[in-house]
Amino acid sequence: MNSLDTNILIYAANSAAPEHAKAIALVNLMLTSPGEWIIADQVLWEFYKALRHPKILQKPRNAAQAAAHIRFLREQSGVACCATETGHYSDIITFLEKPRFPYQRTHDTVLAVTLRRQGVKVLYTRNVKVFADSGLPGVINPID
Repeated sequence: MNSLDTNILIYAANSAAPEHAKAIALVNLMLTSPGEWIIADQVLWEFYKALRHPKILQKPRNAAQAAAHIRFLREQSGVACCATETGHYSDIITFLEKPRFPYQRTHDTVLAVTLRRQGVKVLYTRNVKVFADSGLPGVINPID
């Protein structure tokens, strides 16, 4: 099972970004084989926020346009979706309670645990370093 991080969706949605071509190619690959992919709801909510943010997109989407992107991915793409579950708590808190855990990585850690518990083998993200010790078997930067 494969998954992708919010940043890949953002680059795919932003045709002005230098990363657009590689990101959209990965998203298209996902859409041609949706049975091999899963997206966390957390990623979808982050994507919605990014689509509306004027500092992220030169032409931000309005609420209906951004929601349409989420509806497509969640309801029509055929890609499976998952969410953090109560049973994930013990794995998450084990990371968070480490004395040197950087608080800035909280959301990424929750995402990593959620995806790992769903059987994700490969996460595609620009933030390879952040996910390096997440327990996910493969973390790949598809842009560089």
